[in-house]
Amino acid sequence: MNMVLLCKRIMEYIGINPERLRIAFTSSAEGTLFSEYMNDFNKKIKELGPLGKSEGLEEDKLKSKLAEVIKLVPYIKIEKNEKLGNPLRNPEEYDQYFTKEEIVKLFSEAPAYYIDPEKCQACMICAKRCPAEAIISAKQEVHIVEQDKCIKCGTCFEVCPPKFQAVTKIVGTSVPPPLPEGKRAIIRKSKEVA
Repeated sequence: MNMVLLCKRIMEYIGINPERLRIAFTSSAEGTLFSEYMNDFNKKIKELGPLGKSEGLEEDKLKSKLAEVIKLVPYIKIEKNEKLGNPLRNPEEYDQYFTKEEIVKLFSEAPAYYIDPEKCQACMICAKRCPAEAIISAKQEVHIVEQDKCIKCGTCFEVCPPKFQAVTKIVGTSVPPPLPEGKRAIIRKSKEVA
């Protein structure tokens, strides 16, 4: 139920009528009730028409908004994990469980991750652990987070060895541009001989 409530709020945030999503619980012995639910929902969807049309969203804009949300699903699940895990028993709580303000904040404060070229030691741990394969890595080269591929899960931030602390979580500001390809080589400082 919690995931449905969250999805409805997200739909509302991106301009899709939340009535396009519905959940109902029935047992296998309630075939008639199930049929009523489905017929009612089918009628509602027909009233609303094709996705995006009644909401006044052009197809390209709708696709763009949906792609943005899909990309952020891992981040959203991490951020809302505690609330998603709490069972709701009182239908009166449903409307305010996820507030509009909370969803606006969720999207406006989505983090970005950046690998500091001064600190990266090309250990490749972040690249190996990234579930989206969003880190460009090569031996002896500074790693780069491909922002277009990044799903904002924070895995790179968590696995970067503490002695390097090369991955930075950025919220509210733009990510510095990556180093150009020819300038990514790591130059290790040689140890002085006594």
